[in-house]
Amino acid sequence: FSLEALEAEVKANEVVGVVRMPGWVLAAGIEETHAGDPIPGWLQYDNLIEEKFVEEDGVDRVTHVGGMPIDMDKIYRVATKVPDLTNGQSPTFTKYFTEHPEALPAKGAYVNIHAELMAYFARNLWRKLWEATDAEFEWVDMQDRFNKLDVNGDGVVDASEIRTALRDVLKLSVHKEEKSLAEFVESFADINDDGEVTIDDFYQFEKEIPHLYESDKWRLAFARPIKAVEAVAEFLVGESGE
Repeated sequence: FSLEALEAEVKANEVVGVVRMPGWVLAAGIEETHAGDPIPGWLQYDNLIEEKFVEEDGVDRVTHVGGMPIDMDKIYRVATKVPDLTNGQSPTFTKYFTEHPEALPAKGAYVNIHAELMAYFARNLWRKLWEATDAEFEWVDMQDRFNKLDVNGDGVVDASEIRTALRDVLKLSVHKEEKSLAEFVESFADINDDGEVTIDDFYQFEKEIPHLYESDKWRLAFARPIKAVEAVAEFLVGESGE
């Protein structure tokens, strides 16, 4: 995966909002935008939504949402590009949200897609680095864990060292001149938000670990503000990556 591929799919200024919609509206929107050839408003989803081909209807019907059988009367919270809900690509979406504009989020609640995804990648890569160093230093203290990433021994884990760890510890393929994603990871790892990653951040992150694994994982990615990075990232994830 690369941010270059992401930019080809989603414009840098595009935003999403979290929209409340009944199960029957969500199912119809997916089914309508998936009918026939792919269109710009083709509604994408993760592997917890399932469709099944219904032979008598000749179409795929949504059967599961969030890994559970879909409840047509339940109100689901869906992160999506809000303009796609009223542009006519799904007649059901257009009719429902034209009649129920109160169901659309306020514009101030929109979030940038690129920033959200980069934050998600950063959070998960930092977790993977944490787990990888823990696996290697199961019986030693926090200083040894920190030293694994602090290659030059200056007491600070910077973006260059994180980039090296992504390559050497996680065995990911990283463009040799690209540091943008590493800078996002560095920003997430800076728990104390003082501009650098030190052993104090490691101790603080250790305290947050139990909450991290108990909470809704993808939401945790967005709990901490990520510093703006303007350079284009080209970070290729290997088979072991997410």
